[in-house]
Amino acid sequence: MRRHALLLLLPAGLCLVLLAAAAQTPQPPVVPAKHAEPARPSTGMARDLTKLTAPQRLCYVSAHQAMDWLRRTNRQDGKFVYGFLPDLRAPLDGDSYTAQAGAAYALARAAGYFGDEPSLAISRQALLTLLLETTLDSRDKSIRHMAAPAHLVNRLGGQGQLVLAIHALPAPGKDLLEQADQLCNYLRKQQLDNGALLVTEAGDDPRTASGEGALECAGIALQGVLCSQKLQPALWKLEMARKARAFSHACWQQQKSFTLAVRHTPAWAEAYLLTHEQAYAGEVYTMADWLCSLQYDSSDPVRPTWVGGFRSWVDGRPMQFAPDIRSAEAAEALGAACRVARAAGDLPRWQRYSRALEEGVRFLRTLQYTENRMQHFVEEYRPALVGGFHASAQDGKLRIDYTQHALAALVGYLEQAME
Repeated sequence: MRRHALLLLLPAGLCLVLLAAAAQTPQPPVVPAKHAEPARPSTGMARDLTKLTAPQRLCYVSAHQAMDWLRRTNRQDGKFVYGFLPDLRAPLDGDSYTAQAGAAYALARAAGYFGDEPSLAISRQALLTLLLETTLDSRDKSIRHMAAPAHLVNRLGGQGQLVLAIHALPAPGKDLLEQADQLCNYLRKQQLDNGALLVTEAGDDPRTASGEGALECAGIALQGVLCSQKLQPALWKLEMARKARAFSHACWQQQKSFTLAVRHTPAWAEAYLLTHEQAYAGEVYTMADWLCSLQYDSSDPVRPTWVGGFRSWVDGRPMQFAPDIRSAEAAEALGAACRVARAAGDLPRWQRYSRALEEGVRFLRTLQYTENRMQHFVEEYRPALVGGFHASAQDGKLRIDYTQHALAALVGYLEQAME
């Protein structure tokens, strides 16, 4: 019996998608076998880990394993495997341009932090692949957008994330920076006079810009534009941010939102670090303080495994649900808030956000596949899983955006811890 189980599982260990060749159609797997390689030691820069606390060292290892997992999910065509159902040995249906760009962003950011050249090369190749799916506007060659029709794709979120990924590279190069600015020109065109950003083409119903999905995409787009300001400065980018801040503030006053907080906090953090305008710091503090109020703390002895995770916010009130991988987005936002509080010299807030961030990444580590959490899997199967982050304590499926946000949060934590 055990031998038969091993024979069934062994092909799964040869590639990340883990397709059961005997049980499915004879199509070739979408991921080459080399991506099931065991995690290897970093070839990048050496860091003095003795200067880190015990929790920080654990996060360092966790982040490196997550980076290795993302690297191994990259296919020969330059894209990442979107997701996987480990219990079924099957790939997860669906895909997302925004998630693909997000994986490239997290991999580039982590590779820069660790000085890992193989991961950096793969993230760059992923970006080039994604740029192949963009085109210059037929009416204005200074504008670049996704080639697929606007009603079929999410250009606002996808292109904003792609701009972020390009600027996460340690040295993007002139060609990539030029294409990133062309993508930003499209994002600029999506802004209305009141500061809102439309997900669909300009001219559509402006009321859709205040929806949660639209605000999520707007936050990504704004963060991308503001990150591009560092290397490709333009006055219109700062003006775009000021108009968008007014609209975002009005939306927040009308209805608080977890999505609005986690997506716009990093954007306003970038804006503050560029301009040192207190209005942006105020937005960051308001949203970060609110996120801290949603975090589970150690005062509840009945559910110790929830500590560090974040409550859901439903219909204007917090819900006592088990925290899940969305806590990674909150931790990512708090990492950005730490940067603002440090730059502003606000020690009480920096201490509060740092504590919340440390608790947040500690919780996230409970959602990561590690060797000691995979003993129920056959040994040959484990390299395809180790390092990835799953949805929750009750849901083991893997997706690249889960690991993207967890890895970005971990790297943000390590960056502020080592400053």
